Amino acid sequence: MSNLMELFEKLESQNITVHQNRCVSVRNRNASCMRCAEACTSGCISYSDNTIIIAPEKCVGCGTCATVCPTCALEAHKPGDAQLLQDCLDAMAAADGEAVIACERILSAASGLYDPAKVVSVTCLGRVEESLLVTLAEMGAKRITLVQGECDSCELAVGLQTAQLVRDTANVLLQTWNSPVEVRISAKLPSFIRKTGAEEFDAGRRGFFTNMKDEATSVASIVAEESINDALKIERKEPPKYLKVMEDGTLPHFIPDRRERLLDALAALGEPQDVMIDTRLWGHVVIDPEKCTSCQMCATFCPTGAIRKWQGEDGTFGVEHYPGDCVKCRCCTDICRTDALWLSDEVFAVDLLSGAVDRYEMAPLKNPPSNPHSILHSMKDLIGISQIYER
Repeated sequence: MSNLMELFEKLESQNITVHQNRCVSVRNRNASCMRCAEACTSGCISYSDNTIIIAPEKCVGCGTCATVCPTCALEAHKPGDAQLLQDCLDAMAAADGEAVIACERILSAASGLYDPAKVVSVTCLGRVEESLLVTLAEMGAKRITLVQGECDSCELAVGLQTAQLVRDTANVLLQTWNSPVEVRISAKLPSFIRKTGAEEFDAGRRGFFTNMKDEATSVASIVAEESINDALKIERKEPPKYLKVMEDGTLPHFIPDRRERLLDALAALGEPQDVMIDTRLWGHVVIDPEKCTSCQMCATFCPTGAIRKWQGEDGTFGVEHYPGDCVKCRCCTDICRTDALWLSDEVFAVDLLSGAVDRYEMAPLKNPPSNPHSILHSMKDLIGISQIYER
C-alpha cells in the first residue's frame, strides 16, 4: 500500500489532486479497480504486469481519470468542478438555454468562426461527468450537446468512450426522473454558436498545431514544478502509511461531493419512475447467508458506508446496505473471501433518494474475537489439526 501511495503522490500537480485515502486500491491492496489506468487518455496512468505506472510528465489535465474514479480519489482542476459548472451556466445563458461543451481540438480548428460566449471548452469530453449534466438540466437547460473533434486521429481518443458512458448514464437518469432534457454527442458545432457567415472547417488540419502547443505547455508546467522542488530540496509531503480504523472497527467513510451534487440535482427534478435502472454509478449488494462467514469485512472496507455494521440489543448482528450511498467501486466483492457477496448492476430508482436499506442478519461467529482462545480455535480450523496447544 505504501508503494502505491508514493506512486499516486507523483501524480499531484496543478492539474489534479490525489486523495490517496479514498482510493480503493489503497484501502484494499487486493482491489481490482484500475479504472483510472483504463481511462487515462495520455498514458500518464497505465497498468502493466500487475503494476501501476505513473508518468506525470504525460498528464494533459483532461480530467478523464477523475470522471471514472468511483470514490473521487482524483480531483480535476483544469477546470475544477465549480468553475466548469459556472462556465456552463454562463454559456447556457448566452445561448438561450442551450448548453454546449466542446473539446479543445475542434474549437481550436474553428477559431474565429464561433461565439466563445456560447460554448465551454474542455481538454477532452472525458472531463464531463453526470453530476454536471444533471445539474444543468435541473437548472433549466433545454438541451445539452457535447461536441467531439476528430477522435479517430486524436491522441486522447479513448476519452470519447468515457464521454459516451457518461452521456448514456445521464440520459437514463433524466428519463427516469421525467426530464425532457437530452444529452447528445455531436461531431459538429451547433449552428447557433457559429458566427454569421462562418465557413466549414477542418478540425484535424487547422487544430493540430494549437492542440500540440497546449499539450506542450501542460507538460512543461509539470516538469518545471518537479524541477523547482528538486532544486530547492522541497520534499513532498509524506503520505500516511496506514488508514486509522474508527471505533466501530471500520475504515473512514465519505460520500464523494460529486455524488452528493448528483443526488441533490435528482431530488430537485422531483420523483422518479418506480423502475430499476442499470448505470455505471450505483450497485445493489446481495449477500448469500449460506456462504457468508460473518466477518463483516465488506463493511470494514466500504469507502462510503453504503455497507454498515449493525448490532441489536438481543445480540444479533450483521450489515446494512444503503443503495443510494453505493458508488459501485466493488471493494466489497474484492474483499469477500467466500464469494458470498454479489453486486447487482440494477437498483430501484426510488431507493437512491429514499434512504432505503437492506438488512442482513449474520450467523454467530464460530470463533468470536472476544474469546481469548479464538486464535487457537481459528488455527485448528484453518490447518485442520486438533493437536495445537497454547502456552
